[in-house]
Amino acid sequence: MDVIDMHNHFIAPAVIEFLAREGNHFATKIVERDGRRFFLIREKAMRPIDGPISNAQARIADMDREEVAAQAVSCVPFLMYPDVDTALGLTIAQVNNDAMVALGASDPDHFVPLASVPMQNPAAAARELERAAKLGLRGVEIPPKVVERQLDEPDFEVFWDAAEALRMVVCIHPFEAAPAGALSRYFLGNLVGNLYDTGLAAALLIYGGVLERHPNLRVVLYHAGGALPALVGRLDMGYRLVPECRSAIPRPPSSYANQFYFDIIAHSRGMLGHLVKTYGADRFVVGTDYPLPAGLAHPVEEVKALGLEPGDEDKILGATARRLLRL
Repeated sequence: MDVIDMHNHFIAPAVIEFLAREGNHFATKIVERDGRRFFLIREKAMRPIDGPISNAQARIADMDREEVAAQAVSCVPFLMYPDVDTALGLTIAQVNNDAMVALGASDPDHFVPLASVPMQNPAAAARELERAAKLGLRGVEIPPKVVERQLDEPDFEVFWDAAEALRMVVCIHPFEAAPAGALSRYFLGNLVGNLYDTGLAAALLIYGGVLERHPNLRVVLYHAGGALPALVGRLDMGYRLVPECRSAIPRPPSSYANQFYFDIIAHSRGMLGHLVKTYGADRFVVGTDYPLPAGLAHPVEEVKALGLEPGDEDKILGATARRLLRL
């Protein structure tokens, strides 16, 4: 089985060059620390620039060592910039998407790039998704919310229409540059906040009827589904007890779970095994968060440790990703 990693990140050199010139419009600048370069976002969040995060060829040796045949590459999540105005959001998306197309063309055996779109303007996001599809990109990464706007709100319907019609898999990835309150401590913005944001977005897509209206929509929830798996039972309870929870959907929330896919980044083999048993191996794809340190260093080992039947193992390692990416 050719292993496909569906959750990893890349900063294209063209994007670095663009932000070196225009970063002041995005509250982003390039700084140096101990001989290394970083993006500094909103004067708070530091993200590395050098090494395999921005060097495609440097990734291949790591992929070979971990038996990963191809990466479905997405931008680092802060580059989605959902908080800037539409013109800026569209510009950075187009710079990124054009660079991702070039990456895929330069080495199609190793890289299957995903798009980004300006979700602060859903109509513009839909148009850029159409352009990305014509350029050959196979999916899109989006944030779980747009500042305080949620993905089930009516104006996002034009984006969901386009994603379904274009058969573009939608990968939801959270990022908060400057988390507030308790989430600002102990790295909890990443460890807890990211999972909460993903779970909340998934719950809204269910209760808001987005999945009901778009039965062919395919959504990947990074980080093993975030908080959603722990919420499904309570969402069903809400459906039984609360009229509002039934206003947009005709059946229990758990029945929509088969429209979601999850990566394997659970950081607990016991939990990952439970999730695979609960939702089925065909709902899971390899994800690593490569090359960031909070990801999985040995994804194939993680899957093989579950002791699955060969057919189920193959689904997680590559077959489901190939289907989602239409390879």
